[in-house]
Amino acid sequence: MFLEEKIDLLNSFERLALAISGGKDSMALLHFAIHNLDKEKFFVVTVHHNLRGEEGERDRDFVKNYCEENDVECRVYEEKIKEFCDENGYTIEQGARIRRREIFKELVENKEADRVVTAHQKDDQIESILMHIFRGSGIQGLCGMQEDDGVLLRPMLNISSDDIKNYLSENSISFVQDSTNFDVEYTRNNVRNIIRGDIEKAYPNFGDNLLRLSSISKKMRDYIDEQTPKYEKTKGGIAVKISNIQKKDIIASQCIIDAVEAVFTRVNLEARHIESVFDLLNKENGKSVVLPFGVVASREYDRIVFTKEDEPRIEPTDFDYGNFSLGNWEIEVSKVDNGGLRIDMDKMKGAVIKNREPGFTFKRYKGGTKSLGDYLTDIKAPKRLRDYLPVVVLDKNVLAVLPYDIADSVAITNETKNIAYIKTERV
Repeated sequence: MFLEEKIDLLNSFERLALAISGGKDSMALLHFAIHNLDKEKFFVVTVHHNLRGEEGERDRDFVKNYCEENDVECRVYEEKIKEFCDENGYTIEQGARIRRREIFKELVENKEADRVVTAHQKDDQIESILMHIFRGSGIQGLCGMQEDDGVLLRPMLNISSDDIKNYLSENSISFVQDSTNFDVEYTRNNVRNIIRGDIEKAYPNFGDNLLRLSSISKKMRDYIDEQTPKYEKTKGGIAVKISNIQKKDIIASQCIIDAVEAVFTRVNLEARHIESVFDLLNKENGKSVVLPFGVVASREYDRIVFTKEDEPRIEPTDFDYGNFSLGNWEIEVSKVDNGGLRIDMDKMKGAVIKNREPGFTFKRYKGGTKSLGDYLTDIKAPKRLRDYLPVVVLDKNVLAVLPYDIADSVAITNETKNIAYIKTERV
């Protein structure tokens, strides 16, 4: 039996995207789908990384041609992975994996597919768990890959390489070989081609034993999940209450892992990363630490907030009616009540939307005049956001601090003729 026992699982989704590289595992998956599923139920996605020159183009074209011959829709994503890695500080291995995951996640979020089906198989699972152990991962890493994580569906996790080879041979299925699979400079290849073999010489049943450990870990993880406090969504990030992680126990660690993964999917946190977050519990407000892939953990009063380290500054923009996408903010200035701040539009002439600058002062509605920095401290605005908040200014005078407050000078009075509503949302 190959994937026959997974037909009901695959048919439970209306539309699937099959991630196909042209290698033996993914071609076995594609062949099975073509011969066992309605072709209207799935399409193929192949990602061309532009890393291997003619060989990479050969693999891309092989998948395209196979799909054309079998009347299957094929979507090719042309990616510049080296440039992507250079821009973000990733290794090629990390960057390729991250970019693929982003593409797959977008397909599901945009409802083009219910899941993206990958050909991860039993050996991939064993190697992934082993790599997590080497990196100092906790119970999360021991669980390995899930069959269904809400984006990726991995129906082949219990199928061995030998089963796949037999299926390919019995059905005369052609495939391509990626020459970089033997390059031990890549971590996974080193584990697969050298380290794993050495371990199995001493422990022949190592792979099956590791999978049993993974199964036990999954049950433990499920129990821990039930006990773990949930994170909260906040402006531009994910927050956990300090009271929920003060014990620094396994529940607290899981709380941190869940929060980080809500910011950036599949960040492989090591024990030292979690400890660095625990260290913030003894630091003053505003202190932060950078975690893998640019995730930042910041102490904000009675909570730790996790965000992505990509906060852009706002280009100065004339204030007027309309919709504005500025940095990570969406601003709507409307004549119709949109639930936002109310201002006297006639008093806003010449105003500009921009970020905080030295010397800005603010006289809040029915309040006193003070520096913008002091005002933001008073209202306990997140320290990480203070330099990036959209403010409406005329010269050095702040007329509105979005999304918090307006200045006394632009408030609605009995003489106001034109009321504007400013709705501000973080994206």
